[in-house]
Amino acid sequence: MKFFKHLPDIYKEYRYVNYSLLVLAVIFLLYPLGVSIPGEVEAYLPFELPTVPSYIATNYPDLPCSSCGLTRSIVSLYHFDLPAAVAFNKAGIFIVALAIAQFFLRFPLLFWKSSGLCWFDLIQLVACGLFVRVFLDISMILG
Repeated sequence: MKFFKHLPDIYKEYRYVNYSLLVLAVIFLLYPLGVSIPGEVEAYLPFELPTVPSYIATNYPDLPCSSCGLTRSIVSLYHFDLPAAVAFNKAGIFIVALAIAQFFLRFPLLFWKSSGLCWFDLIQLVACGLFVRVFLDISMILG
């Protein structure tokens, strides 16, 4: 692609970004295995991981929140309870699918030394972030 030839070579620097994103994707994909929902599901791991102690929406209950129920949705999805995952937040399925895709998208950058591929990866990361934000907003509006 001619577009990527005009951009600077960032392959050496981007390796560290890619390694970091791979570690974050693994943590994101494994974390729900250690989280339980009281009264709903137990953690898969023999120990329970801590959850976020405070949630801003509990301090401001009148404000609508697009990420309400997202953690419970993802944990329910990991327990193969699709109706509960959709009931908590429809975006949970979408976010897990994107996280799995990001995990597998990290590997070509480990083996192919291409600055164009690095730039393409940066563009797709921004696009994924925008898609998640839009999907969360749309799912909140549609209920």
